[in-house]
Amino acid sequence: MNMKLAALALGPSALALVTACTNAPNDVLLGDMDPNSLASGDNTQNHNQNPNAGTGSNGITDPSQVSQQNQSVGSPEVVARLHSCSKITYAALANILNEHGVDMSNNKENSPAMLYTGGAAALGVADYPGRVAEMIIPSTAALAKEFDIMVAMSLEIQPLAAAGTLAMSSCPNTQLIDTTGAFTQDGLTCLMGKPATTDHVTIANGVAQEAVSQGLTQQQGQQLAIAAILQAAHTCE
Repeated sequence: MNMKLAALALGPSALALVTACTNAPNDVLLGDMDPNSLASGDNTQNHNQNPNAGTGSNGITDPSQVSQQNQSVGSPEVVARLHSCSKITYAALANILNEHGVDMSNNKENSPAMLYTGGAAALGVADYPGRVAEMIIPSTAALAKEFDIMVAMSLEIQPLAAAGTLAMSSCPNTQLIDTTGAFTQDGLTCLMGKPATTDHVTIANGVAQEAVSQGLTQQQGQQLAIAAILQAAHTCE
């Protein structure tokens, strides 16, 4: 099930972006920009990841090689976005859980609250006695733990949503799943914390339907879609 979740989550990740009002391409964040003014331009390339750490090499510095590497990632705006990607802080993640109606007093195994409190180290929490600040850039372990929490969240959100409305203080009486079992645009907006488009609705319903076609129940399909949408909305990797 987790493997299906990971695969299905890729769809919403490509769409969970809010674009500015501009004539520029969809992946431009701040309007028409000079590519060379971004982190992906040819003027700031020495900070690329070093694949030869510990060998004395400073990583990729050849402009032609850097250009090829950036092109494999995407446009200059996409590369700039990835350079600026940061981790959700431990405290902010608790706020997200609370806002989505998660019972933070639930200490049952694999509950969102238990995964959150037990996963502090993986989530990169600060170690004040050791004089270690909280992790800024997400590690693979942090993203994996965050996804585990999102999956557990979906197990609490889906039954409430299917029964009527979301248990979110900022979105009272908002319906996430209608009487036909389909996701609503207003509900996804509330779930993500950003305006949902018709594409988001199509993707969410597609994930749920694909899960059912692979032998899962409608409830499990909806849980998969909720987890995938949550993860895509709260990461930029």
